[in-house]
Amino acid sequence: MRIKYIYSACIVIETDDCRICCDPWFTQGIYDGAWYQYPRVSDPVSAIGKVDYVYVSHIHPDHYDPPFLRRLLKANPKCEVLVGTENQGFLLSKMHRDGLQPISLSRHLKGKTEIAIFPNFTNGEVSIDSALVVKASGMTVVNMNDCPFDGQQIAEIRDFCGRAPDLACLPYAGAGPYPQMYRFDNETSLAVAVETKKKQFMDLFGHYFEALDPKYAIPFAGLYYLGGVNRSRNAYRGVPDALEVKERFGDRVIVLDEEHGEIDLKTGHIAHQRLRFMESTERDWYLSQFDDVRYPYELMAEVEIEELVSLLEIAHVRALSRVNSPPERWICFAVFQGQFLCIRAHLPGVVHVRGSVTDLGEREVIEVDARLLHGLLTRKFHWNNAEIGSHFYFSRFPEIYDRRVYDLLNFLHV
Repeated sequence: MRIKYIYSACIVIETDDCRICCDPWFTQGIYDGAWYQYPRVSDPVSAIGKVDYVYVSHIHPDHYDPPFLRRLLKANPKCEVLVGTENQGFLLSKMHRDGLQPISLSRHLKGKTEIAIFPNFTNGEVSIDSALVVKASGMTVVNMNDCPFDGQQIAEIRDFCGRAPDLACLPYAGAGPYPQMYRFDNETSLAVAVETKKKQFMDLFGHYFEALDPKYAIPFAGLYYLGGVNRSRNAYRGVPDALEVKERFGDRVIVLDEEHGEIDLKTGHIAHQRLRFMESTERDWYLSQFDDVRYPYELMAEVEIEELVSLLEIAHVRALSRVNSPPERWICFAVFQGQFLCIRAHLPGVVHVRGSVTDLGEREVIEVDARLLHGLLTRKFHWNNAEIGSHFYFSRFPEIYDRRVYDLLNFLHV
């Protein structure tokens, strides 16, 4: 069995029976113009080569990239797209709207190659992640993608493998707006948050590394950079270089060069390991070409506050019908200079327009372009994508993370 690393969460798993491409993302400017790749894979279709299957782990655009997927399928007309069952309803619906016909399954046999997809159920009100396991010729490869740690999922994977896997692709980096898009009292607090996040995800890698105990592990997924007006925030994302993971966990951790790195599990031969840390000066020079790119909502017409109030009232009622345990705190949207649209998260349908929010007590303040807020409330854009794409700043009072706020936001639309 051979594994080729292409970029971020994209690998190709090759057995005697088939070649499986996982999560191919190669369209620049995903998350509504925010995310870019570096180093750039010049010809990803050729780098991936002929494949029999494309596995898509979940709906996020750095895993499900419809424009590139169509290109790859055009080059591989007999290729089938595989997704999991149980928690992939959002992905399946989106694929069907995009004109694709994926196969939803939990187990599949191609010759002597066994393919298994395991759902993940840890993410609050909305669970969307899955993991892939491939068994062939007495060897196993586990691909955890972006899965949060789920003990039940790990137990099922270990049971399916029958022993420790030969290779595990494990998450080591977290996307999202924290800490780069959060307001801190000072630079020291921001620096502490950056290091805390890096340690949190290094610890997650270690948790998986210990639980699965693979022969080899690849620090995997989450390789992206912010472009446009937020390029300067890249230094504050709290994302370690994969080589930092290798330094901490040792020689069983393999860091492969984008596009060229390969592991042959039968012979143990490893080709094209990356030995240098990513060069920030070269990366920033490359990303600077996108500095003048405008986000999609910046091309939209201006909106009036009265329309936003009306939409927010309706959306809040609908959202509360979808979540089980909303937090008892304020969510305040700073949309116009000196004006906030505020809702009590657990009390539906009343929007308070205020000039100040300092007297409201526990609150989350979201600084968002009025046009983007309109698009989010009308489902032109999606809250989770805008959040991961770093399209707005946050402040928390007190500085305590409450997952329920973001569960509520995901359903805040008419």
